[in-house]
Amino acid sequence: MARNKRHLEPKVKKEEIELVAMALLKEKGYDNTSMAEIARSAGVAANTIYWYFENKDHVLIAVLNRVVSHAMEEVITQREQPLRTRVLKLIAQVESSGSLMTDVHARVRHSPKVQAWHDQFHGMVEQLAVAELVNAGVGPDEAQLDAKLLIYVIEGLLAHPHKLQEREQIIDQALKRIFA
Repeated sequence: MARNKRHLEPKVKKEEIELVAMALLKEKGYDNTSMAEIARSAGVAANTIYWYFENKDHVLIAVLNRVVSHAMEEVITQREQPLRTRVLKLIAQVESSGSLMTDVHARVRHSPKVQAWHDQFHGMVEQLAVAELVNAGVGPDEAQLDAKLLIYVIEGLLAHPHKLQEREQIIDQALKRIFA
């Protein structure tokens, strides 16, 4: 029987729920994971999960924040690597999150909270890409458009998986065009 785990600090309990939710959402996707299943897998009573998360979209956002935070840590540790290497690493990081990004794009139309998270995420990635391109010698105005281009290429590769060699060729081509 599920317990409320009162012996755990609320922060620890919330983290446990997020980790369980992350595993379930990665494995089964948003639509195939219920709040009751998350609670059951976390070993808490079904209503306990609502003490921490208003609804499943809030769980999704917490999991996404955790995934993005981890990916950003990885990108930062790779900052001395060539841009190509970092872009390919970022794609691999996002792919390792299962269907989470696909779920975000599916939820954007239905959830203002997910829409806000998506817009904020896009803005952050775009700012990072612009800074990266300007540091590499691309003019600021061009860097804005080139950053969008690169993001759309990355999203396309994530939405339509390719073999590693073809993915590398596509990234190489995009970067070649940007730096031409």
